[in-house]
Amino acid sequence: MAYGDYRILLSEKVKMLSVAGAFDYIDAIQSFRGEWPLFLAPREAMELERRVEVEGITPIPATHGGLTFIEFYLDEDLISAELARGAGVDTEVIRSALEKGAPLHRLAPEEALGKLSRIGEFIKLFLFEAALPLVRELTPCELELVERMHWVTEVEQVEVDAIGMDPARVELELERSYYVGEYLRRLEALFSGGGAKVTRLLLVRGEGDAGLTLKQLEGVVDELVHRIPVDRLTVMYYRLVPPV
Repeated sequence: MAYGDYRILLSEKVKMLSVAGAFDYIDAIQSFRGEWPLFLAPREAMELERRVEVEGITPIPATHGGLTFIEFYLDEDLISAELARGAGVDTEVIRSALEKGAPLHRLAPEEALGKLSRIGEFIKLFLFEAALPLVRELTPCELELVERMHWVTEVEQVEVDAIGMDPARVELELERSYYVGEYLRRLEALFSGGGAKVTRLLLVRGEGDAGLTLKQLEGVVDELVHRIPVDRLTVMYYRLVPPV
């Protein structure tokens, strides 16, 4: 058991990027369909009465659990302005059409839409979730401490049957990897061999500005990890996210 020193297990070069600037790296990891030992479904997804399509996300590995970017919020003013320039119309026309649900390919020429492929440039805010392996169930006082942190929007303790891995072994696979895909395939093989048992996860959600670097986000979560009994174990899983 160890406390503090929370780190996202990516290269230092990537972690110096803003969340917006690192979007392609984040997307490459989170869209990886790995055969992880744990499928993590939020309570709201299980309680839906109607049948809906859910999105699956692989988390970014961390020294304490994993980190997931649940949602990215785009700057609609910037997108509207970009499309308006390409289409030669007023920005308000595009904004109004977007609000009514008009498909993008009907609003602007292909060259204007091509610029939107650099989606990170238009990200304004993000919603993230730190999944932290707990040594034990939190006391009411500890739970209140987490909930009162300025960036926290929601907290949930869940019981799981998961595998935790010494983060030093995960970092070794990172050092051996040249590409994101290779890194994830190495982790998939590593976790298939078993590890320490994890029975509880604390899911802590919060919002941040897209200009925040991944290094700064580490500091945000590290402040929390220093205050509660969190195990120093990397946990990989497949996170199911219901539609917003």
